[in-house]
Amino acid sequence: KGLKLSSDAQAAKAKISPVKALKERGVYYPGTEDLKPDEMRVIACGTGMPMPRLKQAAACFLIELGNGDKFIFDMGNGSFERIHALGIPLDYLDKVFITHPHMDHMADLATFYMTGPQNNRSVPLRVWGPGGGGMRPEWGMKAAMDHMEKTWAWMSGTLPGTIDTTAFKLEVTEYDWSKVNNVIYEDNGVVIRSLPAIHFEGTASFILEWNGLRLAFSGDTLPNKWWIEHTQGVDLSIHECFPSPDLAAAMWNFTKQEGLVAVTTIHATASYFGKVMAMTKPKHAVAYHFQNDFDTLPTIRKAVEQVYDGPVDYAQDFMVWNVTKEGVRTRMAVVNPEAYPTPPLKEKKAPAAGGDRYQTPDSVLAGWPEEFNALADKIYSDFNKEHGTDYKFQLKK
Repeated sequence: KGLKLSSDAQAAKAKISPVKALKERGVYYPGTEDLKPDEMRVIACGTGMPMPRLKQAAACFLIELGNGDKFIFDMGNGSFERIHALGIPLDYLDKVFITHPHMDHMADLATFYMTGPQNNRSVPLRVWGPGGGGMRPEWGMKAAMDHMEKTWAWMSGTLPGTIDTTAFKLEVTEYDWSKVNNVIYEDNGVVIRSLPAIHFEGTASFILEWNGLRLAFSGDTLPNKWWIEHTQGVDLSIHECFPSPDLAAAMWNFTKQEGLVAVTTIHATASYFGKVMAMTKPKHAVAYHFQNDFDTLPTIRKAVEQVYDGPVDYAQDFMVWNVTKEGVRTRMAVVNPEAYPTPPLKEKKAPAAGGDRYQTPDSVLAGWPEEFNALADKIYSDFNKEHGTDYKFQLKK
């Protein structure tokens, strides 16, 4: 009877219209909600592991602030598809922070950058990553990005003249990963600090501060004193949460020794995660970096709950957190699985017929069948009539 009365009261209060949109939704539809001036929105674009799976991309979190700034923390394999599905113009997504150069934390950075022309980016991509601190220079972010551009030199060299290639502009900043509470970004009221992480040299964690809100993001790390000291009471604490050695070995088909060493010497297990949260007391905790399935989650949760009884979400891809001074709201996003590139925010530079246009060698163009000239001319003629232009089909400058 009590349940019935409660249900009746909720139904009366809801007043759901048969034709009008709901004012309150249980899910987040990207592009349909204003971000309030004092609000932070965080979207999980990758919560999984280096082992590829359709359900979870590797590490990636998008942070959107009410001042208009957007930041990407890590960009592991598979994450760009999630980012793209949100329908955000790439010109707004120009700031990427990498905790360390493992593939499951930065593999999709190359795709994100190199497909900028096709996806209508018109501003330089800005990347922050670890360097210095006694680490070999060739292991730093500048060396990694330099090699990325060299690896894809054919792509960036052959596109000019086909589409606008102003997206091929990269600004790389190395931060000293070994410094504690080190300010690595400060602009527009936003401060981002780095902390050393215990996950080989050259690895870090981040703290973002804005408008009285604080977010902490661990990357990969064992529990460490720097995190425990500097993330006390943060509004949102996103920290890795690995399975137990036995579960890891079973899931990944590792040897028992591999599972034990990988999980306990360079990562935080679920019990470690729980202890860290108990010691730092965030307003809201987020566990990520594990395969979140019906048969793994109960074991993870049990280990966490033995040492931590605060609010915690076990992250899935497209989980969303709206963070304000009043608290944290957790939902899932519903995205477009058939997304196309968003329109550019700036006028695009028309491909030039000559000048900087790449010229395919005559030896390759010799393979063009002349029987297709008439068809190509018709395509151009029809296009010009439709759009009032006067383009000419030409394979050479």
